[in-house]
Amino acid sequence: MKTSRAPNRVSLPRAISKLGYASRSNAVRLIIYGRVEVNGRKEQNPHRWVDLRHDSISVDGTHLKELTRTYLVLHKPRGIVTTASDERGRQTVLDLLGSSSAGVFPVGRLDKETSGLLLLTNDHELANRLTDPHSDIEKKYIVETDKPIRREHLAKLRQGIVITIDGQPYRTKPARTTLLGKLHVEITITEGKNRQLRRMFEELGYEVIRLHRVAVGPLELGHLRAGEFRPLTAEEISALSRLKEPAHPAQQRHVRTNSSRHAKHRQRYR
Repeated sequence: MKTSRAPNRVSLPRAISKLGYASRSNAVRLIIYGRVEVNGRKEQNPHRWVDLRHDSISVDGTHLKELTRTYLVLHKPRGIVTTASDERGRQTVLDLLGSSSAGVFPVGRLDKETSGLLLLTNDHELANRLTDPHSDIEKKYIVETDKPIRREHLAKLRQGIVITIDGQPYRTKPARTTLLGKLHVEITITEGKNRQLRRMFEELGYEVIRLHRVAVGPLELGHLRAGEFRPLTAEEISALSRLKEPAHPAQQRHVRTNSSRHAKHRQRYR
C-alpha cells in the first residue's frame, strides 16, 4: 500500500514505535500476529500507512497515546549491570534512577566492570538508530592498561586489527587514539561488539584495568559523578534527532585467516 509522505502519515510499525509502545521490528510482529487494530478494525498489513492525527491505533485492546519522551544520561559506576532486572539480584542501572526509571530502558550496554556514559530513554525509534551495528556513531573511552602502551600499537589500532568475535576473526574499523599517559589512552570507535575494546587491547598484549566511556555521538558525560544522572538538554535531543539513518552494507567485515594465532583465540572464546 503506497501513499504520499504527508507530515503526519507514517507506516503502521513506525507509528507504534513513535507512540512509544514497541520498536519497529517488534511492532511488525504484533501486526502480523493480529494484535493491532486501526480505527477499531484488525490490521495485519505491516505496510499500512496511518495518520497520527486522525487514526486510532490499539494493541491488545489498549489505545495508544503518544508518550512524553524521556532522555537521561547516567554515569554508570563499575559493578552495576546494564539490564532492567537481574535474576541474580545484582544492582541494575534502573535501580540507580529510582522513580525516574519508569518506562525507560538503557540504549546499548556497558559491561559490569565498565563505567561512564549511558543513555536511557523510552524512545524506541532513537534507540534502534543508535544501536544499529551500521550506525557508525562515535563512542569515546578512556582506557587504563596494565603496562605502558607502545606507540606502534596505537598505530595498529588506528589502522584496524583482527580480533575474535563469536569464534570468528573480525577486522575492526580504524579507531582514533590519543595517548594520555604511560598507562592511559583515549580511544574513539564507531562499533560496539561484545567486549570489543577489551579484546582489541588483549590482542596487542595488554590487560584493560579500567574502561570508562566519556562520550557517545554528541553526548558527553561532563562532570556527572558516578551514580548521578541528568535529563538531556533540548540541544542534545536535537543533535541526536539529526543523526543520519544507518546504511546497511551487503558485506560483513569478517575476515578469513588460517594463522595459528587466531586459531588459539577461537578456542579461548568458545
